[in-house]
Amino acid sequence: MKTRDDKNIQRLVEKMMLDSALEAPSFDFTSKVMSEVISMEKKKSISYKPLISKRAWFMIFAAIAVFITWLIFTGYSAETQTNINFNFINAANILKVFSGFQLSSLTLYILLLGIILIFLQIIFLKSYLDKRFEKEDKVF
Repeated sequence: MKTRDDKNIQRLVEKMMLDSALEAPSFDFTSKVMSEVISMEKKKSISYKPLISKRAWFMIFAAIAVFITWLIFTGYSAETQTNINFNFINAANILKVFSGFQLSSLTLYILLLGIILIFLQIIFLKSYLDKRFEKEDKVF
């Protein structure tokens, strides 16, 4: 039964194919399609806008440079310690643990240097990834 239906469908399709004329696209079909593709690509493109502006980066680097020059000209003394007092926050005995907490200036300098290096790493990774994505965009 199934083969009979298949044969009937095949005959019907063959008859319809013989009756229909061969259709051709219009003269400017390719140019219309390509213009649509180009307009869709323009709509998809996203302009790059950095999260941190150049002015903000300049201010960050200027602050770091000022701090480093201040460290160079004031000198370093191992005996100086910075006392951190958290008594201005009146929490229920949570901050009593930190009441005797002291950081040496060397520790503060190391923390500052670590923060600076993290920022530099972010900048270098960002430029590396930007170059990598530019290469991938050119391939397509």
